[in-house]
Amino acid sequence: MDRDQSIPVIDDQAKVNLYDKTVKRSKSKSTNLFFTMVDKMNEGLAWIAGAAVVLLMLLIVLNAIKRMFSDPFAGTVEVATWLGAISGIFSLGYAQLHKGHVFMDLLINKFPEIVSKSIHTLVNIVSAIFFLVAGWLIFQHGMNMMGSGVVSETLRIPFYPIVQLCSLGFIGIVLAIIKETILIWKE
Repeated sequence: MDRDQSIPVIDDQAKVNLYDKTVKRSKSKSTNLFFTMVDKMNEGLAWIAGAAVVLLMLLIVLNAIKRMFSDPFAGTVEVATWLGAISGIFSLGYAQLHKGHVFMDLLINKFPEIVSKSIHTLVNIVSAIFFLVAGWLIFQHGMNMMGSGVVSETLRIPFYPIVQLCSLGFIGIVLAIIKETILIWKE
């Protein structure tokens, strides 16, 4: 058999048609504005969480190097704590969307599909309420800190904006849970 005959040739028009079908399929999947918004928001928060982890790493490494020659940076513990909170809370929604969390489905899989979906939905509703309340309470705590003029011990700067921004991470996970619950029933 000749080598040229064994390899299928795709002409330019076939490539365009294949591309058009792929784009149409991907557009139909992302037509829901809510799903797109949830994905983009949590992806943005995940990028911020990743940047916080990198900054945290740089802070700790530079502080360790500086300790060899002089005193450490003032406020390292405070800034490390803030960066850790941002990295943990801002990554919650992304982890929910990409199933990066623990889900105990050993027992749920034994039930009929409707019961399994109902239990999963109930767990998601309880989780969404929990995270919504947690986000609201954290935002309120930040407002109380702003009103009372609380500042950090070492650096003496107000850090209530960081506390209030952490509530965005909880909004992200609540929206991700709502999206997951909708998708459970679309299957």
